[in-house]
Amino acid sequence: MVSDTMPLRALRSQSSPLYRLPGSALVLIACTAAVLLTVGLSAVFAWRDRNEAVQQATGVAGNIGLLAAEHAARLIETGDLLLTQTATLAGTTGTPLPDDRATRDRMALLAASTPHMVGLEIRDASGALRLSSLPDAPPAASPALRPDGRAIGDGRMGGRAVVTLAQPLPGSAPRGWAVAGLDARAFRDVYRALDVGYGHSISILKPDGTPLLREPEGGGTMGGRKGDDNTASHADDITVTRPIGDTGLSTVVTIATGSVLQRWTERLWIYAAFAAAACATVAVIGALAIQRARREREAEDALQHAYDTLEEHVHQRTAQLERANAQLEAAVTDKEVLLKEVQHRVKNNLQVICSLLRLQAARIDEQARRGFDESLRRIQTMSLLHELLHRSDEPAHINFAEALRQMCDGLVRSDNPTAARLELETEDWIVDADRATPLAIATSELVSNALLHAFPHGHPGTVRVMLEREENGMRLIVRDNGVGLPAGMPSQHKRPSRGGAGSGLGLNLVQALSHQAGATLKIERDSGTIFTLTIPKLPIRQQARNAA
Repeated sequence: MVSDTMPLRALRSQSSPLYRLPGSALVLIACTAAVLLTVGLSAVFAWRDRNEAVQQATGVAGNIGLLAAEHAARLIETGDLLLTQTATLAGTTGTPLPDDRATRDRMALLAASTPHMVGLEIRDASGALRLSSLPDAPPAASPALRPDGRAIGDGRMGGRAVVTLAQPLPGSAPRGWAVAGLDARAFRDVYRALDVGYGHSISILKPDGTPLLREPEGGGTMGGRKGDDNTASHADDITVTRPIGDTGLSTVVTIATGSVLQRWTERLWIYAAFAAAACATVAVIGALAIQRARREREAEDALQHAYDTLEEHVHQRTAQLERANAQLEAAVTDKEVLLKEVQHRVKNNLQVICSLLRLQAARIDEQARRGFDESLRRIQTMSLLHELLHRSDEPAHINFAEALRQMCDGLVRSDNPTAARLELETEDWIVDADRATPLAIATSELVSNALLHAFPHGHPGTVRVMLEREENGMRLIVRDNGVGLPAGMPSQHKRPSRGGAGSGLGLNLVQALSHQAGATLKIERDSGTIFTLTIPKLPIRQQARNAA
């Protein structure tokens, strides 16, 4: 006998190459893969953090540029307003340029009305100074004056660095210019107050790209922390440009990439700590897994030894069982031969009994022969059940529908003097022999009695036998459309012959056999006679106990 199980060594040899490796080697491979994965993921997350830091710095530069541009636009707008008022003081076409003290005082009041205005000047068409709100101060450097519009430049006025604004005086021909000096500190103080956390610089560029103002002045970056490189700009620095209204100027904000990366570098310890903790955890788990793998290997070796021992015992036991099975098969064969012999002898004995009854019936009168015929029919019914039980695939069970078909076929051929028609409607029903025998004999009594007595004087008729299922079991119905029971005859008494002669044994036997099979008998008169046997699902013994 071949064992269905497979030893552990065979399983290992037929498994994948990884399974054939020692458990400790598999754990080392898994731990190495986990460490590489952890380090790789940490590097990926750190690089993503670097990109996010650069994007964040770019957003900050854009916001600072927008703020600086709006601030410069407001200052220049204020200066333009004062220039317009100063140009009004200079008069119109045909009026000489003023140089009196009253006009200078008015210009001084206009300049004092704005905190970030250093001074106001009126210049002639050649650019020479004609009048200033600061009479004792040297004139500011003349901006690049153009007769077709205003000019913006840088210089000094009143000893302070200024951003100069120039506007042509009203008139058909160039009469001169009004010049205003905005304090450069009004720009620089705001730029210095912006603490963005990075090294940065803010510049105001002219339309031609040359710097008008820069903070810090040295060309480096401001706002960085200790250790930042604030002395020079690099090509990869973050630069954002914003226009300043319609002046043609633009604000340029530059953030040193080195300061951004320095802040990012200071956060790398978080990823390094995470990676180190993960690697340490993997190492601890790996050590425990290696120890457990070794124990499992030892357990597998012990299990293999136990398997070998058990397999040897199984082989021994299998050999014993094979010998015992051979003896049992021989005994079963002998019993089958003996059973067939018994079945054969019982069949022969029943046939001998039937033959003797037929011989005896030939020597007696007609009245007594009828009783012999009924006994012969009952014996034949028992013989039929015995034959079906012998041929059945299930021990002690037969298909009752098949028994009814064969039994009714025999009754039509032997007990049908009037050529009545027999109709059979049955459903397959597997029943045990203890219940089948009384039911078959009772049915034989009812069908034979109907064929013999329900149709006197040769009248044609129909006898129907139905076996059908119901909710609580089976129902066997034998009905005919013959003359029926006499009106005065109670249904629980013996059924008389419908032609005048009768047998009291038939109905009493049916009632007794119905009780033995655990069934209930019901007799109805409806255009003939209807016998209904209701057979519950309960076994015979349990039904008998319930009836008791």
